[in-house]
Amino acid sequence: MKNPKDGRSRNVPNGGKGRPKGTPNKLTRDARQAFQFAFDKIGGADQLAVWAKDNAGEFYKLFARLIPVDNRVSDPDGKPLHFTLYVPNKDA
Repeated sequence: MKNPKDGRSRNVPNGGKGRPKGTPNKLTRDARQAFQFAFDKIGGADQLAVWAKDNAGEFYKLFARLIPVDNRVSDPDGKPLHFTLYVPNKDA
């Protein structure tokens, strides 16, 4: 039988308990920390810029994945933000 208030089963003693919504698991957290550490060790943003200059296509593919999919981005006042992505010529 389900509890009408929250939909959890009354027959499960720990039903609904667990990691709070939005909390990354430990593996994800540790992997991100390891990548941040490695990024800093190989030169950080300066070295990334050197690599990006020689691998512009790959860099833009990776960069595009960082752009939020949700297009309802707003400023602190709730007004929608409008932005333009400028991609310079490789020769420039």
